[in-house]
Amino acid sequence: MTTIAYKAFNADFTCRGFQYEVGRTYTHDGKISMCEAGFHACENPLDVLNYYNLCDSRFAVVELSGEILKHHEGDSKLCAATLHVRAELSLSDFVKTAVECLIEACKPKDGESSERVIGSSGDGAKLASSGKNGVLCSSGCDARAKGKAGTWVALAEFDDDGECVGFATGCAGKDFPADTWVRAQSGKVVTVENN
Repeated sequence: MTTIAYKAFNADFTCRGFQYEVGRTYTHDGKISMCEAGFHACENPLDVLNYYNLCDSRFAVVELSGEILKHHEGDSKLCAATLHVRAELSLSDFVKTAVECLIEACKPKDGESSERVIGSSGDGAKLASSGKNGVLCSSGCDARAKGKAGTWVALAEFDDDGECVGFATGCAGKDFPADTWVRAQSGKVVTVENN
């Protein structure tokens, strides 16, 4: 059985000193161990940003097979015995895939009401969601967001020169207080003191 996942690499397409190539398959000899031995990737593309910087990294969609271990630290990281690098993703394709995955994850399950999805790319956007299972996404400078518990937020972060330096994601009520304004800072979603 094969699992589709997403992997980030350094600019030279290496990860932890190991050189990868698109189209190649790699198999680990021996026992695999999370964060120590085997090939690692994340089912949710946004989770790779816990390990690699958005703007300085390269990304790929990969296929994992053989023995697969799941991470138990709050993200979708996997460790596999075999990894096939299916295709490299451009930064824009990676962000598009990540947002699509986020929206898909927030779709209502059986018996739940429909979700609310809001997106913005303008500077200084202020997004708020009052519905259940909301999704708020902004790639604008100084974007702020707030939502009810269960609302997923994805916000771009910019430096003083107006350059994008990363993307922060989190879930209201889990990663930050619900109904509280937040913004991206140092790769994390943080509360805003004076909105």
